[in-house]
Amino acid sequence: MSPEEAFAILGDETRLNILRVLWQAGALHEYDDIDDSASTMSFSELRRRVNVGDNGRFNYHLSKLVPHFVRKTGEGYRLSGGGKKLARTVVTVAGEHDAEISGEVNSNCPVCGGAIRATYEDQWLRFSCTECAGLFGDAAPRGTLLNAPFPAPGLAGRTPDQALRTELYLCMSDLAHMMQGVCPECASPVRGTLSVCADHEVTDDQPCRSCRTPFAAWGELRCDTCRFAKRLPVELCVTSLAPVIGYLYERGLNVFSPSLEGLFDLVQTQVTIAATESPLEVATTIGSGDDSLTITLDEHLSVVDISQ
Repeated sequence: MSPEEAFAILGDETRLNILRVLWQAGALHEYDDIDDSASTMSFSELRRRVNVGDNGRFNYHLSKLVPHFVRKTGEGYRLSGGGKKLARTVVTVAGEHDAEISGEVNSNCPVCGGAIRATYEDQWLRFSCTECAGLFGDAAPRGTLLNAPFPAPGLAGRTPDQALRTELYLCMSDLAHMMQGVCPECASPVRGTLSVCADHEVTDDQPCRSCRTPFAAWGELRCDTCRFAKRLPVELCVTSLAPVIGYLYERGLNVFSPSLEGLFDLVQTQVTIAATESPLEVATTIGSGDDSLTITLDEHLSVVDISQ
């Protein structure tokens, strides 16, 4: 099934109601980390709950959902793995959730020390400096320090500071998946690309005039299946690799629960990079002297050497 076919199949109210009814029936009886069991429902009971009187019409719509979204068993019908994921996605964007969050956080901009403001729009949570251009140059709105999709239910009961910590965790978790070549959204392979600013120069705490960012080397991680992608400084990319996670944890930093200031203090003061053009590689060193760890990445962001 192509994405176009899937969108076409799901573009019908009756079929979406079938998924909703099956999700409600199985939501309290399934354990996805143990097995794929779930409550099943007979054809007649499912048709009754979806409230479709015409037997043939209902069978037509149900057959369109099998087997990609609905699984037919000897006992009846239940959601497939894809159907469960789709239902949960709907839940994260629906419901009566207090999604309003704005205001300054108790952290300072890692670039200029200015105030950081949280804003939430179109289910994107953004943290921006109120005084400088931020970290991403022309690739993001001015002042952007952190910007990622964030489901509205995740904001319920959280302050801007708590939302910042949560988003940092989610971003680092996604990055750990992607640096291992696995898309956190669809589990497809991830393609990595290294880019280096050849004329990089940062002066007086100002970003480079050529790339307009404080960082010379960037990693782009992209899933060609679902198009989920991230573009981050190489210094951040390597912090999600297992050797670096262990190295930093032994020295008191858990990369999955950092502060924004602490994370960027790490990459700006304790991490150095050295890039080569032929072959295109970048060696990233954490620490200094005898207490250092160097990770070398190739043009695809694959690890080619580790030395300590």
